[in-house]
Amino acid sequence: MAEEKFNVKLTFLIGLAFFTTAIAWSLYNTQVNLRLRFYLPLLGLVGFWMALDNIIGVIIQPIMGSVSDNTRSRYGRRMPYIIIGIPLAAVFFALIPTETSFGILLLWMFCFVISMAFYRSQAVALMPDFIKPEHRSKGNAIINLMGGVGSVVAFTLSFVTDIIGLQAVFIIVSVIMVLALIVLLLTVKESEAYSFQLILKREEELGEKIKEEREKVGLIESIRDIFSEEDKSTLLMLLAIFFMFIGYQAAEALFTIYGVEVLALSSGFAGFMFNFVGIPFIIFAFPAGIIATKIGRKLAIKIGLALMIISLLLCFLIQQWIPTAIFFIIFGIGYALVNINTIVVIWQMAPTERKIGTYTGVYYFFSFLAAIIGPGIVGAMTDLFTIPTLLLNCSFFVIVSFILMFFVKRGEVELTEEEKRAKQKAIQEL
Repeated sequence: MAEEKFNVKLTFLIGLAFFTTAIAWSLYNTQVNLRLRFYLPLLGLVGFWMALDNIIGVIIQPIMGSVSDNTRSRYGRRMPYIIIGIPLAAVFFALIPTETSFGILLLWMFCFVISMAFYRSQAVALMPDFIKPEHRSKGNAIINLMGGVGSVVAFTLSFVTDIIGLQAVFIIVSVIMVLALIVLLLTVKESEAYSFQLILKREEELGEKIKEEREKVGLIESIRDIFSEEDKSTLLMLLAIFFMFIGYQAAEALFTIYGVEVLALSSGFAGFMFNFVGIPFIIFAFPAGIIATKIGRKLAIKIGLALMIISLLLCFLIQQWIPTAIFFIIFGIGYALVNINTIVVIWQMAPTERKIGTYTGVYYFFSFLAAIIGPGIVGAMTDLFTIPTLLLNCSFFVIVSFILMFFVKRGEVELTEEEKRAKQKAIQEL
């Protein structure tokens, strides 16, 4: 039987759900830190509150993902939460700049973060519900592209805050989120998704609701196994990922403050500056995968980390906005080489196909943990050594990651063709 054609248009439309999360989070990360800075003298405290989204996300997103797995409605199982979550998030997002006190700011931040966590898992899960396993790698690339576009739009709109004000820009993003939802509802019918139809058919045959419970190896058990391995390559790889993300997440969460206080930029242009990271990342994401197949994943990651370190050190040495923009382009290319290939190495290290899903969870556990503590740790270091050292402090953690990579011995083990096919099938089914 001929393989079903990959529906590119449908995948882009599905990607609108993830687009709404990216555009909101990117503007949030570039502007809310300045609002917090107005009330908080210490960057460490600013960094702590900027990690609120990751703290709540780690708790709520897995719960909501599981709840949606077992939801049945005429709108599907993901869309009901997306339909509720996006408008709620849009409303609370638009309210953030209206704060008149620290307490009100935290209230709107908390409500926004809860609303985003309510539907983010479903926005990600929507694609594999429609796209069959053999096309999910391509589907994931398009979903991530939509997220990248959302970030670039947000960073660009940051620049407009200098002209029309922060409140107007937040309202514009809220309107874009709702418009994206409307287009999604008009063009994508989750009730027609092949996976949802398959579940309904099986339930009709069985006469009862099927609870989706995949066979999994526990996260804690897997981490314990990784720590007890004689060859510490998996643990070292996860630590390398952890330290890299500390540096990256801190830079993204705190750079706008650095741009205003050190580079003497306006708040809008300081937010726009991260476009010099985001656009090269989008352009270089696919080539980063090709390069890794040619020279090896670990070498590609080392080169990427080296580019990130060099660019951060140059930013510290030459604290002017034009050189910083140029160095950020290098940083974005390096980040693409690292981010695109690290999870593939982790997949390769999974001892069996059955554990690929769990190892993916371990990867996200370490990256989320870095996102939670990174802005606070680097912010506290910057309070100690003064604001001009922010990017130097970020580079310290990336350097640790770079050193750890030299002790990673596995990740590119040659497999038989049968093993390769089995592992690829397991990866596609995620």
